Amino acid sequence: MFEKLFERRSLTGENPFDWTKWIKGEDEDFTGNDSTYSKCINLYAENIAKLPIITKIKTDKGDIDAENFYLYEKLRLRPNDSMNAFECIKALVAMNKHYGSAGLYIDHDKKGLVSGLYPVRITNFTVDNAGLIKSTKENKVLVDFICGDISGSCFEKDIIILRDNSINGINFRTTKSYIKDSIDTNIKAQKYQSQLFSNGLTNKIVVQLTSDIKDDKELKKVQDKFDKMYSNNGRVFTVPAGYNVSAMNLSLADSQFAELKIIGKKDITSAIGVPYSLIEKGSLSEEETIAFLSNAIIPIITALEQEMDWKLLTETERKKGYKIRFNVNAMLRTSPEKQSVILDRYVKDGIYTINDCKRILGVPLVEGGDTVTLPSGQITLDNLINGNATWQKGVNDKK
Repeated sequence: MFEKLFERRSLTGENPFDWTKWIKGEDEDFTGNDSTYSKCINLYAENIAKLPIITKIKTDKGDIDAENFYLYEKLRLRPNDSMNAFECIKALVAMNKHYGSAGLYIDHDKKGLVSGLYPVRITNFTVDNAGLIKSTKENKVLVDFICGDISGSCFEKDIIILRDNSINGINFRTTKSYIKDSIDTNIKAQKYQSQLFSNGLTNKIVVQLTSDIKDDKELKKVQDKFDKMYSNNGRVFTVPAGYNVSAMNLSLADSQFAELKIIGKKDITSAIGVPYSLIEKGSLSEEETIAFLSNAIIPIITALEQEMDWKLLTETERKKGYKIRFNVNAMLRTSPEKQSVILDRYVKDGIYTINDCKRILGVPLVEGGDTVTLPSGQITLDNLINGNATWQKGVNDKK
């Protein structure tokens, strides 16, 4: 079913899902780009990809993991035969941020169940001529995409879609287009710095003739003479008599070289949504982590959750209470000391059971640990209304 939708770009190979046929080890579109930009894309994609995708079901006791549902392991471990969940989501998010749009193609088996999810680069959306509102067709949008060395098309219902910088909900624009000047400036700064170090931190020089010759023919003869007599061994060079050499030293401090590089990095990190501290120090404070999660991570996983609920689950499954959610707690882990204080408070206040805390810590459960405990002197609201408090029982007995 999947293979019929594709037009082969290469005649080599028979399996369009054999990823090894097109993986070259380096994305040509990233070659030569600014290192800060590439690092931001990777950090942004990795922080989303590391959040586990859990299939849940609504019960009387709240939302619990639907471990027996057929999508549970597929979304959490291996969306397709060739990629694990981390690499799949990382590729999806990285392509979306770099190209402006990306998707997960949904491969269905003969029974209509999801058999695989494949990250693809979306190249174009084609809307029915009548438009989204007036069209009477069931499938109003056709999506063109590229997957490795093959291209294909599918209807919107068969692909999970992410759009970046979209204003009308259909078209998209790459973040790179907004920060093109900052990226170009950083690339030139890196090349200049590299050339400066390769020259032994020596800048350009000017060779001047001590005599005043204005005739063009005579100047040409002098230049030819200099070329014949000039020699160097890479580090030391000799200049013929009659010539003067002066260095064109441009102070990096005077040109605010370091300050301009930092400004360029901040422009790039801000546009992509990655905190500058993560690039500069490699770590974030708790406040910065929460801000990163709220402002950059939550919007994209909200879009993915809504797309997955609508396109991976049937209407019957949604009515039964099934839903697909990202576990954002993976980004909110604190130090062991702070975690112990938080868990201890939750147990004392009856929010968590003892076994709930043990599951978070990954230690063996204990028998009877699923009962909510309350500190001495506290009583549940139901018991208070029903007169089951100890002091209420004493008053009722006297009556």
